[in-house]
Amino acid sequence: MSLFNALPLLLLIFARLISFIATMPIFSYRTIPAPVKIGLAAVLALLVDVTMLESQTVPLDGRFVLLLLKEILVGLSMGFVAGIITYGVQLAGAFIDMQIGFAIANVISPESGVPTPLTGQFLYLLQLLFFLGVNAHHMLINGILSSFQMIPVNDLSVAFGSGATAEFVARVTAQMFLIGAQLALPIVGCLFLVDVAVGLVARTVPQVNVFVVGLPLKTLAGFAVLLVVFPSLIGLFRVIFESMTSIFSDFMRLLGS
Repeated sequence: MSLFNALPLLLLIFARLISFIATMPIFSYRTIPAPVKIGLAAVLALLVDVTMLESQTVPLDGRFVLLLLKEILVGLSMGFVAGIITYGVQLAGAFIDMQIGFAIANVISPESGVPTPLTGQFLYLLQLLFFLGVNAHHMLINGILSSFQMIPVNDLSVAFGSGATAEFVARVTAQMFLIGAQLALPIVGCLFLVDVAVGLVARTVPQVNVFVVGLPLKTLAGFAVLLVVFPSLIGLFRVIFESMTSIFSDFMRLLGS
């Protein structure tokens, strides 16, 4: 195959990979230089072109622009769906900070460059370390490489407009809220009991300034409960990892159907 005939196919593969890297967890962070992301996408595109799609050809005509847009949408959607379930940890941190009293003290996340809750950023970093420890980034790369077999590059038929795709993304988003609620419920529940105790003290002993006593008490109670629930976080991260794996594979099959 000549270089002129192989170049359109290589560009389509590169478009899907660079779009996926731009939105997927771990590799999409701003702390990773852009040349590294482009180089990784280029190397993976060359490997896919040589090993998996060697027999396919894509003509350089008007249909090529539509194929390029389709590949960009496929890569962006797959990266977003792969990472949406992990954002439940930051959502749980927002719930916890709201109860502890840290909701006003957000920090700028170095990964995304947007304000994030203190506890949410801490839990997200723990989750990131767990994912790197179990080689979740290898799983994501292996998944996007397998997508070229499920979703052909030279075919425009992708199930973006079907109701099943929208329903699937809605269910994944609901699962993200469920994971965030499950993670935050023990800490939020204990802090609610602290609020009840402070309210009873305020009613029985009016001389006590509940604003002076209540805020430090809630902070100390929140940190104490966090220390208690830390061992169970590993089990929750494992559930998130398994959910992300199944969601990613199901979404690929849904798009390729």
